[in-house]
This record gives sequence, C-alpha cells and structure tokens, in this order.
Amino acid sequence: MRILAAMIPSPAQIRAARSLLGLSRAELADRAAMNAKTLQRLEDGQVSPRAATLEALGRVLEAEGVLFLAPGAEGGEGVRRAPSRSKAPD
Repeated sequence: MRILAAMIPSPAQIRAARSLLGLSRAELADRAAMNAKTLQRLEDGQVSPRAATLEALGRVLEAEGVLFLAPGAEGGEGVRRAPSRSKAPD
C-alpha cells in the first residue's frame, strides 16, 4: 500500500473520505470554504475540478484524519483513517 503525502485526491476519494468521517456535503463544503452544490457536482462527476480545489478538499480531510492511498500492486486508489497520534501511556 502506497500512501502519498502530496497526492491530489480524486473526486471518488473525496466522497469516500467524507463518508468515512461521517461528514455531510454541507459540513465538508463549509470547512473547505466552498459551495455545497459545487462539492455535489464535483463528487458526482458533473464538473472537471481544478487541482487547487481537490488539494483544498484533501487538506481539510487530511486534517480530519484521512490518508489518501495511491493505486498500487495491492489495489486501486482508496482512503483510510490515519493512525492515532495519541501518546502511549507511561
């Protein structure tokens, strides 16, 4: 599994990450400072999003704890939760 820090997520990954986090389109759009209708059209493949838009959405979702997975030998692109950053008890 390849995890790329600077990867631009696809619209399908945006949708999957949003679902993984339990966010509505309105919530994600608000956090990314964009219109919810624009996010809907992006996720539904009705528009060709700019790289900057995908990067902005990716940053918001990564800040919420999502990792974007690049296609590799183990399978296609995907998303997963990032490992917890909590410190182990002493």
